[in-house]
Amino acid sequence: MNDPMNVYSLGTPAQALVRLTRLTLLTLFLLAVVSVMSPAYAQAFPNKPLKIVVGFPPGGGSDLMARIVAEKMSAIFKQPVIVDNKPGAGSTIAATFVSRAAPDGYTILFGQAANVGVAPAIMNTLTYDPLKDFAPITRLVSAPLVLVGPADLPAKNLKELIALTAAKPNALSYGSPGSGTVGHLAGAMFMNEAQLKAVHVPYKGQSLLITDMLGGRIAMYFSTIAVVKPYVESGKMRAFGVTSAKPSAAFPGVPAIGDAGLPGYAVENWYGLLAPAGTPAAVIDTLQQTVKQILLLPDVQQDLTKEGGEVGGESPAEFAKFLSIDIPRWKKIAVEAELAP
Repeated sequence: MNDPMNVYSLGTPAQALVRLTRLTLLTLFLLAVVSVMSPAYAQAFPNKPLKIVVGFPPGGGSDLMARIVAEKMSAIFKQPVIVDNKPGAGSTIAATFVSRAAPDGYTILFGQAANVGVAPAIMNTLTYDPLKDFAPITRLVSAPLVLVGPADLPAKNLKELIALTAAKPNALSYGSPGSGTVGHLAGAMFMNEAQLKAVHVPYKGQSLLITDMLGGRIAMYFSTIAVVKPYVESGKMRAFGVTSAKPSAAFPGVPAIGDAGLPGYAVENWYGLLAPAGTPAAVIDTLQQTVKQILLLPDVQQDLTKEGGEVGGESPAEFAKFLSIDIPRWKKIAVEAELAP
């Protein structure tokens, strides 16, 4: 009598062997499928905290904007999104850090014209290439700067400021949040086009710069609008003009610099998110779609347009195309202002 648990009871020994071989092959196939599928499930993005690296100290315009996005991302992803401030060297320390990070989407650069466009145009010591070492995610917003000075500066408008600076070469100073920032290059471009001489004083952020301006130690500053607008409205600072080609709705009553005394002058800042080069396209797309969703929120649009700019959200390909045009543009400005190495 055949043992019911014996495989040979299913037929001849040869038939049983064939069935056993087929069963073994099927088992190996299923194990292979599971081994391929498991990492995809285990690595579903994101499954741990993310980090947005900002090149300026807490409290400035870049930091505030990054925290708005981080808070919304955290709510959508159900994961902490941390803002990591790495100030210094015109925000290039942050960019260098992210360029060397693992390309997995968990470390993101809060990029801007300063560390992606301006710094490569005026520094020959950078260890990253803005076009090769980053994967563009999306642009958040583009916005003008505003030229401000202390309220007691003996100049009531832009023409008087130009005349005052021209009368005292290198006697006045203009501050920036650091060498290689948009504020630095906007100031250098202004001095070059107006044929003026003033001393550039770089800071590691905006807080101390504003303190020094309120104390009368800095005469001029090309600032983001939201940061200095309260001081202008309270009478502690004077706004001479915005850097956009036309007046900004975010700062009514303040003329464009090109209209107020320096024809043709125009420069704008931008902010966006970039990941290390090599980050998977699927991860980049997830981040872009999430940020695009965030940028459509009314409260976010209200916060971002305080700078007087246009909200972005374009695709990674569109952002990459923008960068391919913007980066050479900053190089041209640096050459004209005699800042290129």
